[in-house]
Amino acid sequence: MMNMKRILLLLGTLLLAGVLAVSLIACDNTPDQPDGTDGETTAAATDAPTEEPTEAPTEEITTEEITTEEITTEEETPMDPQAEMNKLNDLMQPIFAGNTVKNETVMFLDKGDVRSLLYPIGTVVSVTNYDGTVTYEEGKDYVIEDGKIKITEDSAIPVITRAKYYNYPAHPQINITANYEGKNVNIYWGEGKPMTDYQMNVTYTHEETWKGFISESKADVYADFINKLINGEDVTIFFYGDSITHGASASFIDNYSPYQYSYSLLFTEALADLYGYTVKYVKTNMTGAPIIPAEDYVAGDRGTITYINPSVGGWTSQNGKQNFDTYVKPFVEEYGCDLFLIAYGMNDAGSAARTVARTMKYVLDGVRELDGDCSLMFVSTMVPNPNATNGWYGLQDKQEPELIKTAEDYVEDGIPCAVACMTSTSKAILEHKEFQDYSGNNINHPNDFFCRVYAQTILQTLIGYENMK
Repeated sequence: MMNMKRILLLLGTLLLAGVLAVSLIACDNTPDQPDGTDGETTAAATDAPTEEPTEAPTEEITTEEITTEEITTEEETPMDPQAEMNKLNDLMQPIFAGNTVKNETVMFLDKGDVRSLLYPIGTVVSVTNYDGTVTYEEGKDYVIEDGKIKITEDSAIPVITRAKYYNYPAHPQINITANYEGKNVNIYWGEGKPMTDYQMNVTYTHEETWKGFISESKADVYADFINKLINGEDVTIFFYGDSITHGASASFIDNYSPYQYSYSLLFTEALADLYGYTVKYVKTNMTGAPIIPAEDYVAGDRGTITYINPSVGGWTSQNGKQNFDTYVKPFVEEYGCDLFLIAYGMNDAGSAARTVARTMKYVLDGVRELDGDCSLMFVSTMVPNPNATNGWYGLQDKQEPELIKTAEDYVEDGIPCAVACMTSTSKAILEHKEFQDYSGNNINHPNDFFCRVYAQTILQTLIGYENMK
């Protein structure tokens, strides 16, 4: 917008020249605040200043006093993608950067157990139960030894016990087995709260930097989409996948405290926080689709993100392909699509990776036929419990390289596409933690902590935290 000095100079020039009188009206927008299953079986409107003169200025004034180009360059204030990370809420602060990790989850089997976290612990800020309603005391309930956390023998921290964990009753439909002391036994699993009741949140500082895998920023690939956000244009984001994208085990989706959002909701609201947007959630009414927040999320009024997610638990990539005309096409036709994220693979344990990639490509090609300007993203699946011995862990970790090749082919054809590499990310996490520490069912779902890692990895892929400093 024009500053006052420029307005006065221009008015003075006009009055002295006796050409005309101009009334300049300027308005401003200011951003707001931040937030808040598979029963798989294997087989930013930068408001360009609106000058509304009652008479057209003379050519002399237009070209010599102030040009349209000058107004656009000097008065528009598009969102700066730099210096924006402080707008993210704590849940979206990257675990792979900085020196503090918030609410990293850990699960103890017995009293006296010792657990590693992502980093050697410097100072503990807090240790709480899963929903943060109970705080435990250092020295009484736990101690820190060699950068690891150890619970005391008389700790108030709940434990499941090895006897229960490695002796879980057989289920008529779903079982997970593992080798324990030379025997193949049923191990504990539970969807959501039955699992997370045994997980603790640890907030701590650390001195080491992350040396493991980090998904590469593809901000250059997604420049057009990012510019839409910078300029305040309305956008539609579509998520299509299996139970992980549905949100299974996320406490909001499964309706238990602390009611944290699934990764798709966290990611979308993070974009709203960064660029000052409002999120409108589309109720798809599709069978199996996840619940959505009851009200719009308002972090500003620069533009609107329309959120669509008809993901269904238990689906394979083939299910996604077969249901395209019902679950995808009508919504893209009605709302358009600016970013389409596809996230299958967990239930494709027995399928060849190339087949899975080709099946997902079919869906993406269909989206591009409906909206030729849409940007695309694959989200490779996290790996399931690596200790499972009865088929849950199959060929999932082979899919990511094929997805990367497919994305590269799209880019060569001028189509924005990349892979949020959750397969590699989850394998890097497993180098530091046990699977039961961050799973919401001990089989193949992320808990709240790992939903955050999903959302952070997608944000890193799309924009890159390094571009927000």
